Amino acid sequence: ANEKPSDIVAITGDIVEKIPCLDWIQDTLGQLTATHGVYFVFGNHERRIPDEQRVRSVLTDAGLINLGSTWKTITHNGRPIVVGGNELPWYRPAVDFSDSPAEVDGHRPFRMLLTHSPDQMDWAREHDCDLMLAGHTHGGQVRFPFIGPILAPSRMGTRFASGTFFYKPTLIHVSRGLAG
Repeated sequence: ANEKPSDIVAITGDIVEKIPCLDWIQDTLGQLTATHGVYFVFGNHERRIPDEQRVRSVLTDAGLINLGSTWKTITHNGRPIVVGGNELPWYRPAVDFSDSPAEVDGHRPFRMLLTHSPDQMDWAREHDCDLMLAGHTHGGQVRFPFIGPILAPSRMGTRFASGTFFYKPTLIHVSRGLAG
């Protein structure tokens, strides 16, 4: 992941689910680099570890930026970007963008949302997000060649199992993830 320079690295949950996994964070995810930061939100698998704050601390100690229920403003090529995190329905509350800047140096900030589930699409649209990055569905929990996904953990079924979608005003990308 570090072989080509990145502006932002986004990790959209299901990072760890067992306490022994915390030991490898520094040597793996802690090595990720990006010009404007490596950001994370939690998914449903983090609920399997009873000490949520410990998990967040291990990740932030490794250099990752916690976006759970918060937002940050960065500037890229002179343009403002507001990056926020929504961990619903597993962790509340979702980010509150009401106090994020409406304008920076005469420009409306690009608003990017990291969330675990594509089920937060309506939330992203209602909160005027330009880009939503999600995962959770892994391309479909059951997927057949040529047929595609037949089962996905989403209230919308397999419709958003993976891929890129546009529902005004939000571009949505649902990743299949990297590992299991």
